[in-house]
Amino acid sequence: MADFVSFSKRGLVCVAGPDAVTLLNGLLTQNVEAAGPEACVYAAMLTPQGKFLFELFILAPEAGTYWIDVSDPAAFAKRLSLYRLRSKVTIEDKSAGYVVGAVWNGESLPKSALSYPDPRHANLARRFIAPRAELNLGDEAAAFATYEHERFGLGVPDLAADLLVEKDFILEGLMDEMGGVDFHKGCYVGQEMTSRMKRRTTVKTKLCRIGFDGPTPAFETPILADGWEVGRMRSAGEGVGLALIRFDRAHKALAEGHALQAGDQVIRLDPPSWMHVPA
Repeated sequence: MADFVSFSKRGLVCVAGPDAVTLLNGLLTQNVEAAGPEACVYAAMLTPQGKFLFELFILAPEAGTYWIDVSDPAAFAKRLSLYRLRSKVTIEDKSAGYVVGAVWNGESLPKSALSYPDPRHANLARRFIAPRAELNLGDEAAAFATYEHERFGLGVPDLAADLLVEKDFILEGLMDEMGGVDFHKGCYVGQEMTSRMKRRTTVKTKLCRIGFDGPTPAFETPILADGWEVGRMRSAGEGVGLALIRFDRAHKALAEGHALQAGDQVIRLDPPSWMHVPA
């Protein structure tokens, strides 16, 4: 197995300047001041309606400078710029010069790399940011498949892959359980809806680890029980994956003896122990 895997769909955006903290804290679900060279802040950026936009892993290699590992970095940098106004910050997409990924053997990384534990789960491979010119990148399909299988096995979502942008909510994506939301920080875009969902315990739909036999159902395949939709497939691999499940409907269907099916595949719900399963 390869020592590391790069995430080709993710990149690096650098936000720096005296107003960087104020700008980011007014937009993101976590307080970025906890970030450091090896201390990651896990956060999201939302629409004003509280819908998911971007999943972020934030480091601070030096004071006032934030390196943000994000899917679709160009779109993220553009959206940040809309909020910048007269703030004293620079926003730079550095994806051409840097690689973000995960590593099983840290000795394979160059000394210039920043490596840190994945904040979502202690058993995931460490994440890293490294200069592209100092990494020997090749065909990493097998390494990525291994990483994804480990992620599925732990029941950990990749929100960029498992939530629909501007449609799904981050509490449906387990961000609360994974430490991606600070419910006591100052206001941020989308906070009102997120806090309301938390206070009123209205989260009936969540991503959940699933098991199945046979071919992998396609992304967004409806999961049905006795003809009623109880969920949708999201990312999955060989025999394991994640699905967005409406738990009240799923519990009722299973109690009545109905199987959950995605196409011809019977789906087994297998929530990890760290997940808060809706009643």
